[in-house]
Amino acid sequence: MDLPGDLPVFVTRGYTRLKCRVTSLSFWSKDKAKETCGDTEEDPYTFIGNPIITGFPERGTALKDRMRESFISFFEQRDHKRVEPYPVLARWRDDIHLTIASIADFQPHVTSGLVPPPANPLVISQPCIRLTDVASVGRSGRHLTTFEMMAHHAFNRPLEAEVHYWIEKCIEMCDDYLVKDLGIDPQSITYVENPWSGGGNAGPAVEVIVGGLELATLVYMNLEEDEEGPIGLKGSNWKEMPLQIIDTGYGLERFCWAAAGTPTIYDAIYPETVAYLKDACDWSGKMSALGNLDIERILSETSRLAGILNLDLGGDLSPLRHRLLVRLEEVGVSIDEPTLLAVTEPLEAIYGISDHLQALCMMLGDGLIPSNARAGYLARMIARRTLRLRDRIGISISLADLAIMHLDYHAPPLNTQTRDGIHEVLAGEEARYNTMLDRGQAAVRRVLSEIPKHVTQIDDDLLFGLNDSHGLPPETTIEIAQREGWSKLKVRAGIEAEIAQRHAEMARTRAKSSAAQSHLPVGHGHPATKRLDRVDAYATSTAAKVLGCYPIEDKYGIVLDQTVFYPEGGGQACDLGRLVADEFELEIIDCQSEGEIVLHIAQEKLEVGTSVFVQIDAMRRRKLMDHHTSVHIVGGAARKILGPHIFQAGANKSAEGARLDITHHKRLTRSDLDSIEALSNDVLLSVRTTEKLELSRATADQAYGFDLYQGGPPKGAVIRILKIAEHDIQACGGTHHDDLALIGQIRVLRSSSPSDGVERLHIVAGSAALEHARLQSQQLEEVALALAVDSQDLLKSCQRFFGEWKDQRKRIDALEGEIARLKTSSSVNESPVIDGVRIIIMETEGGLGELQRLSAELTRDESIPTVAVLGSRTGGAKLLIAVTDRTIASEKWDASVLLREISPHIGGGGGGSRIFAQGGGSNADGLSAALDSAKSFLGI
Repeated sequence: MDLPGDLPVFVTRGYTRLKCRVTSLSFWSKDKAKETCGDTEEDPYTFIGNPIITGFPERGTALKDRMRESFISFFEQRDHKRVEPYPVLARWRDDIHLTIASIADFQPHVTSGLVPPPANPLVISQPCIRLTDVASVGRSGRHLTTFEMMAHHAFNRPLEAEVHYWIEKCIEMCDDYLVKDLGIDPQSITYVENPWSGGGNAGPAVEVIVGGLELATLVYMNLEEDEEGPIGLKGSNWKEMPLQIIDTGYGLERFCWAAAGTPTIYDAIYPETVAYLKDACDWSGKMSALGNLDIERILSETSRLAGILNLDLGGDLSPLRHRLLVRLEEVGVSIDEPTLLAVTEPLEAIYGISDHLQALCMMLGDGLIPSNARAGYLARMIARRTLRLRDRIGISISLADLAIMHLDYHAPPLNTQTRDGIHEVLAGEEARYNTMLDRGQAAVRRVLSEIPKHVTQIDDDLLFGLNDSHGLPPETTIEIAQREGWSKLKVRAGIEAEIAQRHAEMARTRAKSSAAQSHLPVGHGHPATKRLDRVDAYATSTAAKVLGCYPIEDKYGIVLDQTVFYPEGGGQACDLGRLVADEFELEIIDCQSEGEIVLHIAQEKLEVGTSVFVQIDAMRRRKLMDHHTSVHIVGGAARKILGPHIFQAGANKSAEGARLDITHHKRLTRSDLDSIEALSNDVLLSVRTTEKLELSRATADQAYGFDLYQGGPPKGAVIRILKIAEHDIQACGGTHHDDLALIGQIRVLRSSSPSDGVERLHIVAGSAALEHARLQSQQLEEVALALAVDSQDLLKSCQRFFGEWKDQRKRIDALEGEIARLKTSSSVNESPVIDGVRIIIMETEGGLGELQRLSAELTRDESIPTVAVLGSRTGGAKLLIAVTDRTIASEKWDASVLLREISPHIGGGGGGSRIFAQGGGSNADGLSAALDSAKSFLGI
């Protein structure tokens, strides 16, 4: 994994190989006396106020545009083809949510050799988003969540004599770009040897350091991950791969920073947003209030030393800031920690907001909708972090308006969503954030109820759980907890990055587990099953021969040379049917695929070589085709009605109906559904035939983009595509109608919300839609008959009956309240008082609702603390314990503890909080003993 120690390109250019005293890494430098590699805690930034790249006076977007073009043009002149950047949402992959590097564009299909690259060699400037450094963003001066990775790539195939260039030429071009094109002093450059791994690949690498700042990494990717591989690197095993890939990454924003020499990277690339936020929070006024301080000197020196503020996951800021204060003292800047924080903390928030607005605009611009799951969670995390930073520095401008301001200044690309769409999504997201804050107090109090209030830290799993279930970021949870009495709790720096990392790991785990367990023996030798359903979706029978038969639990998987069966996949249920011969008829109860092999699942086995007649249930196939094709049509209609951000989040197509999950930022109305349904049926009338194409992956990507992968990224080099005119174009291997008129009609019955940010459309089509209409009409007639009204008057009659029912309900509630007061009056007056607490223990009748009404009445009197223990035998034994808030202050009475003590008598259990608990059990005869136990426990 190490580079050769005598690389001619370095030797001939006057570089010497040295060993870093701090990191022990080998590096190349023209300064033979250099002891550190340039990227250590002993190497401050030397370009602050003294740019190392000259001739770039621009700032912000203009600087980025010019720097990007200088890089791309340099490599275009050296036979690289310019390739347009991919989206930041990695829709072509199922193992990552976001594009984290330029090489991610080509993993795994190009890097595995399955698919040719779009050009070879190529040059690209790829927007990326990484959240692993989110804790450092705004603090270190250099960390970003979103950045552009300028890169040149070459895909070499040595075994096929296709080699474009390798280590020597890669370093040569890098050195020429830095020195000859950008004018960087070669004496300031160090090339650090440090192996790299990521995304399932690895190889030797060189990190390019100038002025204390890593500008680029040059990777010579020649390894692929393999559990049995002979090469060990960074905790994984690797093996040589047939491709040798030049994988480089030049940080566009870092080059801009080195050219600007500003105190931070944010001042170089987002100057207008930074200035806007400074004005909005009265930065100048806050600095004036600190007295006669040389703010510019403090910020300049802090920035030079900012490299030591590198927050790893779980890092603690306190010792890092202490080290920074010591280093500032060493360079002649004397300042105490409170003053330093007063200067830097508002700036950290301003810089963090600037970066986060860029990330949000790019994620939403690619059509992402914030939610509590998968990639949507990452957008929500950034949105809520931005809101907290905004509130921390007292800015009252909405998140949506801040994003539009940032778009006006910095114009990141909007590949899918519109400006108005981004504004609407973020306005809704801020409303959800405020709702979350309103409800969060009760959730935090409930989760922390068993934790002593003197603790300084709580288990990460509690914080992760509140984050995932309630959308409460750890920092918000701690702030609420502090207000609720857990005043010593602190949040660990870096925990948000850990949460982002957990979500990234979940994506990788899902991708690995999505491959079904193989039931075929290794080396079975079966050719791919000939799939006649792909040739003719209306084919329902064929002759075939049995190639293999393998046990699957108590069933058998039968392999045929060809089949008309569609195996379960893409959300579509499998075909059912039979295999027939002269002497038997075998029912196929399931059908699955393993790679290109189709397994027909049956209760009995067949001998290899048997000739069979394959026949599927034709009516079931027809209904599946109705629903699968309709899902495509409805999805296309939803995009046109609701907006370009609509993307499939899941689907299920059965013979009875279909479900389509779509990403959307608010609940759908009946009017929305009617519009989608109407447009869907218009498509049935206006589009006569569908097109079914087979294209190479590269051709498909180029022709239709990555929205093609609504149902997830398919495997293989060839993509099957269903094209319904220009209404909907998707990669899909399901069975579909050629003639849309055969469907007849589509009904969008209703919508539900399986998770935040996702709307589920319930669909019936074809004969299922006719059957649904028939049943619906029948049910209406039956309801009208039961109410003894004409069906035309049904709505009016139901409204009248419902109004009368509500009036009756109010009267019943009032009477039940009066009964509760009558029941409790004597119990209250006769109850004992112990240590100033009134104890009420009584058996009554009714369900838990009745017990709750009684407990509310019993504890209503705030003049005296009360503990109420109620029991009932109605419908089985029930217990309820209520404690007034004044009682809880003494910490002597705990409803949940008391319930655990007495509930065994009724053979049950339950739970609750310190002030309220309830439970039940099957042993109603034990209720008296449970109430007696409560008396004993409470000292009566």
